[in-house]
Parts: sequence; C-alpha cells; structure tokens
Amino acid sequence: MALKFVRDDHPTATDEDVSKLKLLSGWFDQHLDKPDRFSNASNKNPANISLSWFKDSAKDHIQKVQELIKILERYDLVVERFSSKSPGYIVYEDEYQVSAIPFKADRNKVI
Repeated sequence: MALKFVRDDHPTATDEDVSKLKLLSGWFDQHLDKPDRFSNASNKNPANISLSWFKDSAKDHIQKVQELIKILERYDLVVERFSSKSPGYIVYEDEYQVSAIPFKADRNKVI
C-alpha cells in the first residue's frame, strides 16, 4: 500500500502525524501483499479499473486503516468507506483482500 502524504501539500501537518503515516505505510508494506493484477486483460473488452477491498476477516488491516483515516481527516481529506458482500468480478484475491471490477450497475456508486 503506497501512502503518499506530501508535506508541501499539507504544510500544517505535524511531525507526529507525518511520522505516524510513515509507520502505517511501513506496516502495510510488511503485512499486505500487492495484487499482481488489477484488470481482466484476458477478456475481449477488458475493464480499465478495479477496486481493492479488505475482507471482513482482515481485522488488523482495517484497524490500521481506521488510524490512517483519523489522521487524514484532520487535514480535511475526505475518506468514504464502502462495504459490499458482492464487490464485483474478482481479479485478485489473497488472505486479506480482493481486487474486483465493480459490476456495471454499481460503478457509479463506488467510482
């Protein structure tokens, strides 16, 4: 998970928050695999976007995201949380996450 919180974009960011964001980014780098694909390129008309979702069993990951959200919201960055039992056409899956192309009927809701 690549977190990019540029200090120049948020000059009021405290050293503590920047440090915490770096720690969170490192935690995700160690505890979350990077999907090896984000599309269904083998299809005749491949979709150009997929979204990554945490599985509800990824408790530690979700808790770390909550920490991240608290920091980002302090700087007026809007974070929306979506949940779904049917995220779309799954193109990648591991123990903690899925990457899925949203069903056509749902795309306007999540993109």
